[in-house]
Amino acid sequence: MNLLPCSLASSILEGDLEQAAQQQTLDKLIVMETPEGFYVIARFLWAKGKDWYLTTRRNRTEPRLYKDLIRLNKNMKEIFPTIGFELLRNQHMPPAEVEEPVQALTANPGKAKKPTKRTPKK
Repeated sequence: MNLLPCSLASSILEGDLEQAAQQQTLDKLIVMETPEGFYVIARFLWAKGKDWYLTTRRNRTEPRLYKDLIRLNKNMKEIFPTIGFELLRNQHMPPAEVEEPVQALTANPGKAKKPTKRTPKK
């Protein structure tokens, strides 16, 4: 499966996902099994072909990772009692989002500052 990086633009919070399920705009839930644990991908009826990662408020650039499939299933049953999910085994985590380096802001980027001269006190 070809996964895009998890970012703010491709992540969704649990409350928003629950609301989408209540409004019946949720198309499919996919649970990805990795060596580290399990994470959830959501697909919506209004955004065909785009995957949304279930994330936490603290970290929107990594999918929320569940260590146990039983705990994940129990959580999903509480939030989405009528929606099933597809389980894909032997998957990997989505690639990390590539961040562009931030350049330091200076008044004159091409010139170096000259050292100041001090005069000795008499």
